[in-house]
Amino acid sequence: MNVRDFNRRVFLANLSAVGICSMVKAAPVATTYPFYAMDTGLRGPDVPSLEKKVALLAKLGFAGIGWTWNASEAEPLLKLLEQYKLQLWAVYLAPFMEDAPDKALLAYISSLKSRPTRIELALRSKKYKPSDPEGDKTALQYAMPYVEQAKDSGPVISFYPHRSFWLEKVEDGLRLASKASLPTLGTHFNLVHWRWQNGTDEKKILETGKKHIFCITINGMKDAAIVSLEQGNYDVASFLNSVQKSGWTGPIGLQSYSVQGNSEELLGRSMKKWQEVTRNW
Repeated sequence: MNVRDFNRRVFLANLSAVGICSMVKAAPVATTYPFYAMDTGLRGPDVPSLEKKVALLAKLGFAGIGWTWNASEAEPLLKLLEQYKLQLWAVYLAPFMEDAPDKALLAYISSLKSRPTRIELALRSKKYKPSDPEGDKTALQYAMPYVEQAKDSGPVISFYPHRSFWLEKVEDGLRLASKASLPTLGTHFNLVHWRWQNGTDEKKILETGKKHIFCITINGMKDAAIVSLEQGNYDVASFLNSVQKSGWTGPIGLQSYSVQGNSEELLGRSMKKWQEVTRNW
């Protein structure tokens, strides 16, 4: 992968985030690490509509959203994000890699020109067991139509490691990205899924995989359970400091899957913790 190309993408994303923060007049966000919320944190009863979800993110100072692919929401979401001066940082889907790529998503990619969006592929398989490298060829063949559709227009494609899926570990994503060696195809470092795979040395992952990691997502953890960022018994601050000291820069997303309660309370507490940890970055 060409590091210069990757850094250019990070620069454009960061430049966009600076604009976001000034327009919404929210609390400042570390601009080399645009902080967005995955839509898993927007399932509370206080945000029943798409507009309420987007409005809440703007109110709390998030840089935008990571969103689960839903063709019926695709265009309305972009309009709302433009209205509230936020970014679509990710589009997530969990396809079987033996199937054909999603035609509606391929068409939608053309709407993402000049945006820092990642198409996140949490690949499953009907044939291969988790992490089996024999599936690498099939995985890359599945990803390529998305890569070709995006070209160098803005959006990029990112493998998303997910427990029990074929693409289960961050090392799987790094292996695929290394084989492809393309500036627009990388991987995701998902803290909770990494921890569920007994990950303990984030410094090694960040050092060896830095140029292929397009995004990092974080959350609080109480043992194996996801909690809001300020809760739990896992030292998220130490993890984030490792990220900052490694020299990696890019978007960081907040994972809140299965955390119950009002979204404003959950995301508000997590944003406060984020600002405390990154205040001196």
